[in-house]
Amino acid sequence: MPIHGLEWLFISLIVIILVLWDPEKIPKLARALAEARREYEKATSTMQELINMTQSELEETLDSDEKLIEIAKELGIETYGKTREEIKQEILQRRWKEQKVEKKGEKQEASEQKPQQS
Repeated sequence: MPIHGLEWLFISLIVIILVLWDPEKIPKLARALAEARREYEKATSTMQELINMTQSELEETLDSDEKLIEIAKELGIETYGKTREEIKQEILQRRWKEQKVEKKGEKQEASEQKPQQS
C-alpha cells in the first residue's frame, strides 16, 4: 500500500517532534499519559461503584412506603401527588448531590493538608 498525503503529514509531524524534542523525554511523556489514564479510569470506576452501592442501599431502605415518606421529609422533599418511583428518584438525586459535595470537601481538605506537611 502506498503512503498518501495525509499519512505523510502524520509521519513528518512525528519526525519533527522527535527532532525538536529530546528523544529521552518521549518515554517520560508516555508514562505520564499512561498514569493520567489509569487515574481517570480508577476514579471513574470508583464513582460508578459508589453510585451502584448507594442506589442498592437506598432501594433496600425504600422498600416500605412509610420509610420512603420519612426519608423524603428528612431531605425536605414534597411527597404529595408523586408516585413512589418519583419520590425514590428524587431521594436518589438528593443523596447523590450530598455525596458529591462531601467528596469535594474531602478533596479540598486533602489538598490543603499537603502543602502544610511539606
